[in-house]
Amino acid sequence: MTQQLIPNFLTIEEVLEIHRNQIDLYGGSHGIKDQGMLESALAQPSASFGGEFLHKEIIEMAAAYCYHLIENHAFNDGNKRVGIVATLVFLEMNDLKFDVSEEVLEKFVIDVASSQLSKTEVTNFIIKNIAR
Repeated sequence: MTQQLIPNFLTIEEVLEIHRNQIDLYGGSHGIKDQGMLESALAQPSASFGGEFLHKEIIEMAAAYCYHLIENHAFNDGNKRVGIVATLVFLEMNDLKFDVSEEVLEKFVIDVASSQLSKTEVTNFIIKNIAR
């Protein structure tokens, strides 16, 4: 029998705090543009079927946060910042560290936002850049 993965997921309150913090630090408009899209993005990492997570590994769940928070454009402003910071926080909450330069990370986030990367490619990028 295999042991069920029990990840620490982000709450909506934590993601809203990340958004507030990013807007306060770097500027932009506060507020949610589409509550449904935010809830959808936050549901993706923990989605399950038949009692099994659809994203089997923590890194796949992190990629789901990154991909869907950026792609869903739930906030008035700061969607890219929220997506990547939420991903980094989720990884840390689950004892993983991301090790990538700011320049590489910035290009990656822009590629996600411009739909140049699939969720699988986002997953592979995270795998490649997890601190060993």
